[in-house]
Amino acid sequence: MNEVAHYLEHVGLVTDSQNGRVRISLIGSGCSACHKSLCLLGDSKAKEVEISSSLTDFKSGDEVIVKINPASGYKAVTLLYILPFIMMILSLTGVSRLGYNEGIAGLTSLLILIPYYSMIYLLKSNLKNHCSIVVEKR
Repeated sequence: MNEVAHYLEHVGLVTDSQNGRVRISLIGSGCSACHKSLCLLGDSKAKEVEISSSLTDFKSGDEVIVKINPASGYKAVTLLYILPFIMMILSLTGVSRLGYNEGIAGLTSLLILIPYYSMIYLLKSNLKNHCSIVVEKR
């Protein structure tokens, strides 16, 4: 049985469209799927997203619907928040158990994030391919 993917939808405004890239400004009062302002898009500030699109008929000023697969969001939260938190806790307890004082342990747990986020930055083009975002004209 085929299951239809449920997407979180958000209304946006195309601010730029060039070379297969569409820049969209998302101004939100919560996503249409939950109508709550729980996500980062829920505040009153505009959020800019840049999306690859094979469609070339987007023009600046077009109102669009951005559909995001929730699984993509879960992967992003895991990579950007949960794994670094676990790394910090493990390094903090590991360095403390080795007999170093709390200052050294705390500094080590913060410094461990530099190579982690550097790797995320270097791999961002590869990670973008795993994100499922669809843009449709409204």
